[in-house]
Amino acid sequence: MKKSRFIYKISLLALVGAGLTSCAFDPEEKDIDPVIETLEVSASADAIVLDEEHLQDEILTFTWTPARTMSDDYVVSYTTKLDVQGNNFGSTTVIQTIEESGVFSKSFTSEQINNWANERWNVPVNQNFTLEFRVTAQWSGGPTYEMPEVRTVTVNVTPIRVYIFDADRISLAGSAVPYGTEEISKTLENANLYAWSGELTAGQLEIPVELDGESYYICPSDGEGTLQAGVAEAVEMQSDPVAWTIPADGRYRVLIDMEAKTVTIHSPETDLQPLSVTFRPNGADTNPETTIEVTDLWAYGAGTNWGVKKLNCTQSLADPQLLIYSGGELSSGMKFCVVQNFSVEGVDYNQNNAYCFTCPLTEEGKRQNLSLTLDKPGELHGGADGETRNSYYTIPSGTNFILFDLRNGTITASKR
Repeated sequence: MKKSRFIYKISLLALVGAGLTSCAFDPEEKDIDPVIETLEVSASADAIVLDEEHLQDEILTFTWTPARTMSDDYVVSYTTKLDVQGNNFGSTTVIQTIEESGVFSKSFTSEQINNWANERWNVPVNQNFTLEFRVTAQWSGGPTYEMPEVRTVTVNVTPIRVYIFDADRISLAGSAVPYGTEEISKTLENANLYAWSGELTAGQLEIPVELDGESYYICPSDGEGTLQAGVAEAVEMQSDPVAWTIPADGRYRVLIDMEAKTVTIHSPETDLQPLSVTFRPNGADTNPETTIEVTDLWAYGAGTNWGVKKLNCTQSLADPQLLIYSGGELSSGMKFCVVQNFSVEGVDYNQNNAYCFTCPLTEEGKRQNLSLTLDKPGELHGGADGETRNSYYTIPSGTNFILFDLRNGTITASKR
């Protein structure tokens, strides 16, 4: 009897187990129907160019379709976000709006986008960028949580061109620079003029610029990299480089005029040379000629107590015919000789017999003394004749900087 009762229990459990197995959950039969999303977003253009002439006109419009329909228990709202691609709609950069009911478009003007690019998104000047516009539809109310619908579209933007031309640091770079990068210095005589002279190799020459922590390039305005040796080319600053092609190895001179916005590249064939003067000592026709390359000057006159003062001039990197005196104060009458002691065919001479620079002669070609005014260029006359050698410029008191422009025949005294 006990054995029959045990068999009965086993059979009952088997039947219950079979019943449970037959009632197991079938995901394919019981799966929830997929949510069909209907929100779509589009832009009026894939790319735009901000219009400086019509700043307040709308230049870009985004539109979207309604999200999926829900029961009256739910209220749908649309939130729009605008940002630069890469910012991930961060709280400090995003332009966010909860749109009013029934609104399905959003427009922006060139002025709005330009201002945000400069002030909120910190896009580098003149750099193209990509906008991201996102629409999020979400529901409130109703008995259950509903997943939002999210759509994003992008638009490429060309900014309003800003013609900046300034620099904290300028360099030479590219395959034409043997040592990778060469910094260019401001010239002593002109803070708006950068100059460099040295060896380049055949290759590409770029001019990178650092300004306010950003990187730019000085490039030919016409976008051509063909070298126009010795010609001042119009240039501009931009984010992407345009290189000049250096055709052959040699010594080159690069001049960057920040005020005129030009770059002049002198090749070995067009490079500027120092001034050489040919004269006869004392200006006497009976004396043999001699030629001297002018790389320094010697002052002589009342301002030197009739002694000789070597000025230790510096030749400008912009032009070897620009001689610069920078030192102790000078004043009173002086002439400027190209040499102190020299010999011609075995005969010794000194500064009093040499070619010198000074004030111009009278209309009759006679000697005279004239005065310079601080920071005002004066005419610079040169010669070895007696009338020239006995003419003197009075240097203004306090002068400690003199620019001798031998190429253009001027002298400028300054106090720096």
